[in-house]
Amino acid sequence: MIAKKILTIAALAAGMALLGGCGMLEQKKWTPQEPAAISIAKDGSITEIVQESLDESYYDAAELEKMITDEVSKYNAQNGEDSVTVKKLEHTDGVFRLQMEYASADDYAAFNHTEFYYGSMINAQLEGYLFDVPFKKVKDGVVQGSPVTGSEVIKQMGDQVLILRAPLEVQVPGSVLFTSTNTEVLSSDVVNATGESEEDEKEGLVLPSSAVYHGEEASYEEQEAAKRAYIIFEME
Repeated sequence: MIAKKILTIAALAAGMALLGGCGMLEQKKWTPQEPAAISIAKDGSITEIVQESLDESYYDAAELEKMITDEVSKYNAQNGEDSVTVKKLEHTDGVFRLQMEYASADDYAAFNHTEFYYGSMINAQLEGYLFDVPFKKVKDGVVQGSPVTGSEVIKQMGDQVLILRAPLEVQVPGSVLFTSTNTEVLSSDVVNATGESEEDEKEGLVLPSSAVYHGEEASYEEQEAAKRAYIIFEME
């Protein structure tokens, strides 16, 4: 994510985070509750805003701004003009604010060096996503009953899915139908991908990183899978 990119480039103190802006293309107005969030529009473009209080003894605002704009310019020179756009960049009262817009999910993933898939369920499976994790069933922004297995979720072949690395709060352009259990459903179109799974030992449910629940050390692959969040939704 861009916070990690900025920290790497500028060698800033820990604690910088992301905050997504309101959605585009007439999406519902939305005020994120978490310091890391994005809003996805129907056309797949993404809005992201950095907003965090930073100790001025650790950084120079002007230098940080230059580093960000230089990174964006470098990316666009290689990938096309307006692939990534800085919409707002300001520093007031000790708070640094940065609003970014990405032309596509691919641009978001590439610029931030992170896993990020947005598209149809069937294409996600063709790209190798197995959906072999437990899911929460959601209706009108409310979780329904006990978690279900991925075999039920993959029946939603006509719907859209967002697969990303937690933590990140996300607004989608539609109604959430299922989310992996390492998320918190905030409303019908907003999910906080916390990356923290709730322990659930319901009969017949196979949890990700199951070794953890048997007193064994989880493998690297299991730990990485546990950080991946799935959000399945019906496009409005």
